[in-house]
Amino acid sequence: MKQVLLKTQIELMKSSFILKYEFQLLVFIEFFIFFYLGNKLEFIVSPLILTATSLFIAYKFLIQKNETIPDNANFEVKKIYKLFYILTLILFGFWAYFVMLKNPIDIKTSDIIPYINDLYLKRLFNGEFIYNLAPGLGYGNWTPNYLPFHWLPFAISYYFQFDHRLIVFGTYFIAVYIYLFHFIKAQSQQDFLIKACLPFIFLIHILLIQSDNFAHTVELLIASYYFILAMFLIKNNVLGKSIGLVITVLSRYIVVFYIPIALLIEFYLNNKKILIQIILVILMISAFYIIPFLIKDTSIFFKGAASYDLAALGEWNGQSWQQAHDRPHQLFQGLGFASWAYSFLNGSLEHRIYIFKTMMLLITCISILIIGIYFIKNKSKYSLANWHLASLKVILTIVISFSLVPYSYLFWSSIMVSIVMVSKNNINDKI
Repeated sequence: MKQVLLKTQIELMKSSFILKYEFQLLVFIEFFIFFYLGNKLEFIVSPLILTATSLFIAYKFLIQKNETIPDNANFEVKKIYKLFYILTLILFGFWAYFVMLKNPIDIKTSDIIPYINDLYLKRLFNGEFIYNLAPGLGYGNWTPNYLPFHWLPFAISYYFQFDHRLIVFGTYFIAVYIYLFHFIKAQSQQDFLIKACLPFIFLIHILLIQSDNFAHTVELLIASYYFILAMFLIKNNVLGKSIGLVITVLSRYIVVFYIPIALLIEFYLNNKKILIQIILVILMISAFYIIPFLIKDTSIFFKGAASYDLAALGEWNGQSWQQAHDRPHQLFQGLGFASWAYSFLNGSLEHRIYIFKTMMLLITCISILIIGIYFIKNKSKYSLANWHLASLKVILTIVISFSLVPYSYLFWSSIMVSIVMVSKNNINDKI
């Protein structure tokens, strides 16, 4: 009888633990699938599991109840933690620098940083128009497709002649500082430490498992932008949200699909501040993109987007080191549905890319419509912050999963949003 009671108590404890930390466990499952499963599973199964998990995370976050931590119950971050942050910054700095030394910037390995340096920044400092046609990539003349905040921060490293990747590393740690000392609310030291360790666990895995991506791309910079945007969406800080939207809009095209939903949410749940946010966003986008670039050539936005199709064709043809009939390496890493399109659609590569891109746009538009309808019917049930982050997570998941080339580093931004979701705090606080 005692054994039965003991077993029952253990089962109840397990059940209560799972229920209490259900959302956190979901995020760790997403984390595990991304970093450890990937192409370990069949290419049909893996992207389906990852996408379904990410969408379920968005839904579970949306329906979460807001658990406001009173100021008198909030764990006060001690000064010693800022010292730990500095020490961690130094330790990770040495590690990142070692990765950089081991992986020097080389256009033969990746053209991302070399093109930022030799095309965008060189033109900037020579007073040339950044988005004039450029030779290279094996496709003749093409329109540069990086938006301003994809390359502009590196003007600092270009001018002072230090490694561009230090800008990426520094931006990430600025975002981490905001997260640790201005975002997290915790009821205890243990609660604070659990939340505080998440961005460091993420960076450890990047440097251990995906160090090539850290060394040869600037995607951690883009992920940091989404990290910042997600935190300010939770905080409901007008200036912060506006800055977050601008740096994400002007770094990748993805967040453009989130803007209609964001406007709908703000109109119904935050209409007193929507006009100010719209004005701020328009002013900043005008200052950094429309006035200096788009007015001079109104076609560069769409021509730049079209350049991704040309780059995708190269990846769908496979890597130079692959045999003629091998499956394209980047498509079959278990992280997106491009492998499905390559395998199951008929026709030339160009035709399959066109059909798959059309499918992505259609599915994304349907997703926006579904979110909009669901929001209209249930807008009063959930909080402003929950609607924003859940919608952003859905859009990132759909667009990245159906991207023409599902590079693993594209998924970092979505994971950063999940980290913020785990550490959600009182939306009424201001930074």
